[in-house]
Amino acid sequence: STLSTMADEARIEAAKAEVANLKSQIEKARASKQNSTMGSIASSKSLRDIRKPPQTKLRRTLKGHFGKVYAMHWNSDSQTLVSASQDGKLIIWNAFTTNKVQAIPLRSSWVMTCAFEQSKGNLIACGGLDNVCSIYNTQQASTSNARASKELVAHDGYL
Repeated sequence: STLSTMADEARIEAAKAEVANLKSQIEKARASKQNSTMGSIASSKSLRDIRKPPQTKLRRTLKGHFGKVYAMHWNSDSQTLVSASQDGKLIIWNAFTTNKVQAIPLRSSWVMTCAFEQSKGNLIACGGLDNVCSIYNTQQASTSNARASKELVAHDGYL
């Protein structure tokens, strides 16, 4: 019993010494960085090596909106996407063929965001400066008389 107590005390003392050593190392690192300026750090390391810009390649161009596109969202099938534009339309696209699958006219052209429901992919939510979140069922909506299946109007600010 006293042997195990002495062993425990020795481990505690060793841990305290290790903590003190680590604190000392942290203080030294902090002190070295406090004496540096942003310019000296930037010149000592290439900022491009820290975070290189992503290499992107244009794969497809989807043409069909007449206003600025404010949002787009992929469906869970990774083939279909929806875009919301200042022209007051949601357009559902087949990204492989670049064809429009469906165009949904909106009540307001002030749409700022859109998203697919991810489990089945048949619902799209959109909202904007009119403070209304509109939900469309893509299987029920036709291009001529697409109406929101639900409108959530309790928002105080825009979406």
